Amino acid sequence: MSFSNYTENAILNWIKGTTFPTAPGNVYVGIFNGDPGEAGSGGSEVTTTVRPAGRPTVTFGSISAGAILNSGVVDFGTAAGGASVTHFGLFDAASSGNLIASGILDNARTVATGNAVTFAIGALSVAVD
Repeated sequence: MSFSNYTENAILNWIKGTTFPTAPGNVYVGIFNGDPGEAGSGGSEVTTTVRPAGRPTVTFGSISAGAILNSGVVDFGTAAGGASVTHFGLFDAASSGNLIASGILDNARTVATGNAVTFAIGALSVAVD
């Protein structure tokens, strides 16, 4: 998992005394073919290919050993279209918005139309070392 430039700059600004951005009301998960990178401009987001309704929300459990895990299933539903998925991103909005962090999937996946697309409980980890 890598924090985005947006998140890194927010942390640095906070350390130097600037108010930290308000926490997002929800955090959303997008899926990518390729690494979105820290600027969020890399790879290709394929979320709406798989789920026309856009990015689903994710909830996280308590902090444990410097990390949080998703506490509920992240459900993209049945894929409306096919795509190759290699990475995921966490956003502060259902569409557009700011990339908060991103990571590579343990196993890349080719999604076919009609496949169920989910992240199981505990599959998404955000860690700070």
